[in-house]
Amino acid sequence: MVEKAGFGYLRSIPAISLDNPLISALVERWRRETNTFHLNVGEMTVTLKDVALLLGLAIDGEPVIGITYTACSSVCEKYLGRSPESGYTSGGMVKLSWLKEFFSRCPEDAPIEVIEQHTRAYLLYLVGSTIFSTTTGNKVPVMYLPLFENFARCGQYAWGAAALAFLYRALGNASLKTQSTISGCLTLLQVIYISVLHFFLTPLFNSSFSFKVQFYFLSSVNSLLCICSVGVTFT
Repeated sequence: MVEKAGFGYLRSIPAISLDNPLISALVERWRRETNTFHLNVGEMTVTLKDVALLLGLAIDGEPVIGITYTACSSVCEKYLGRSPESGYTSGGMVKLSWLKEFFSRCPEDAPIEVIEQHTRAYLLYLVGSTIFSTTTGNKVPVMYLPLFENFARCGQYAWGAAALAFLYRALGNASLKTQSTISGCLTLLQVIYISVLHFFLTPLFNSSFSFKVQFYFLSSVNSLLCICSVGVTFT
């Protein structure tokens, strides 16, 4: 069902630790007017091709649009079969910990309806902790749940384009002096920037650099290039 919904590749990507100083430096160089990073080597940005290749998400298809909810109970009851207690909600957002606590295990003999409910909970957890992560870091809007009602239809949405638009807006907000936090798929930024460093700095390595320093730097970059987003499991 996850494959049919279009998130089969995203769910298989392992996790990496975020380099917070690097992310902060990138935010400082983001320009809202052009949606690009202004670096010493020129302008750089994240493209739809980057999202498609690194996250495996569709960039063509139906737009990801929905209704913003002010409460979670009714929509969670409809699509997940249960509603969260008040301590697990904040307006139209539900805590990721609630999804993990109540939907991490699906009974082996569960009917198809229950399996679908657990799958929707997992998909909400997945997008809420990767491509649509919020500034709180532990909540996700329930507005995505109706989009997971039909998994075949869900796979027709341009999730990659939505993820990029979400990241652009998050970077624009974070670049303001009044904003101190950022949301979105930050590991995508980290890997793309490291790949740029690899491209520009590798030719600079020469005999003046010790073999040990070159090996350490290039090995670190290559290992990070193999990983591009936060892997998500309920374990």
